[in-house]
Amino acid sequence: MNVHELLNRFNKIPRVTVMSLKTRLIVETVVFAVLVYAATIVLQIYQPATGGYFNLGESMIYVAALASGPVVAGIAGGVGAALADLTTGYQIFAPGTLVIKLLEGLVAGYLARLLRSRHQKIIGGLLGAVYASVFTGFALVKYSGIVQVGPTGFEVNIPWYIWLLIGMLLGFTLIYSLLTKYSSMGEALALLTGGMIMVTGYFLYEYFISNPYTGRPPIDAVIEIPVNIGQAITGIVVALPVVSWLRRAGYLK
Repeated sequence: MNVHELLNRFNKIPRVTVMSLKTRLIVETVVFAVLVYAATIVLQIYQPATGGYFNLGESMIYVAALASGPVVAGIAGGVGAALADLTTGYQIFAPGTLVIKLLEGLVAGYLARLLRSRHQKIIGGLLGAVYASVFTGFALVKYSGIVQVGPTGFEVNIPWYIWLLIGMLLGFTLIYSLLTKYSSMGEALALLTGGMIMVTGYFLYEYFISNPYTGRPPIDAVIEIPVNIGQAITGIVVALPVVSWLRRAGYLK
């Protein structure tokens, strides 16, 4: 077999081109940016102390981090969440959101790859129980009763037992997913680390920029710390079962 024949055989081997990889990356980024935007605006519970809001956007950032990696999660998280701020009356937060959610997605995606493990299932199940308990307790204490949805002042009454049922359902799903081969404790810790970047970022942004600009006391930024921690945990409680199901169904590795 001469060199020419070898080259012909090599050229017939199916290969993923750089262009196709770039195209896939772009498509996934756009899709997840839309999902982050939708999750962020579907539920916005207003926080008077800072003018910010509790939302579900972290869930899709974390799904992107586990499903597509740090680049997609970072860009989609930053752009999708910033667009949500710009289009729903929270423009003051958009610049900070772009940077904070970008870093959150990058770190969560990178650490998820680094810490991914198929072992330590008992610890993972216990971690799931802790996450679910914190989520349920936070929702019961903070959001039982009348809550204000969006900056317009629209109020909704959410009874305590609704939050309890939601917490029990999500807790069961999360614990089950962490006890199977489709999720790991390392991934949960990676998402929690990304969440702490979000919590810290918004505290600094509200303390030094948004609260002084809107005339609120900077120290009131502390009040939103537990809200943002609850937001991160809620994102984890939602994202891990979703990704576990996608892996079980064969859509992800």
